[in-house]
Amino acid sequence: MKTLFYALIAGIVLSCAGTKNPNEIDQKLDGKSGKQVVLVKVLNDSRCPEGVQCVWAGEVTIEVAVYDNKTLSEQTQFTLNPQSAESVKAWFEMHLPTTDEKLKGVSVAPYPKEGVTINPDDYTIVLKY
Repeated sequence: MKTLFYALIAGIVLSCAGTKNPNEIDQKLDGKSGKQVVLVKVLNDSRCPEGVQCVWAGEVTIEVAVYDNKTLSEQTQFTLNPQSAESVKAWFEMHLPTTDEKLKGVSVAPYPKEGVTINPDDYTIVLKY
């Protein structure tokens, strides 16, 4: 009975580990998709950490790539801040599949926290619809 219980728990954990939020863009190329946007890397993250009072909100600079049938078709860098929000959103709208929902914003997660170092592999682009 214990073996069945542990097998069930392991199955649940493994199935959850493979679940990806469809509104997140990570650093992996999905070989099944025709056209895909991929987060190459975060070049700079100077956003004001949670729990800290800053004079400036900061910004995050990312490098993204567009693949068409696994072939790189475009690679570019963006600095996300309030001034660039509309132009970054327009670029993503141009490169993402059309949906019934309108793209409202683009952000980078996780958001910095005071005293916590973010592993570069943990960064994702979050699309807000």
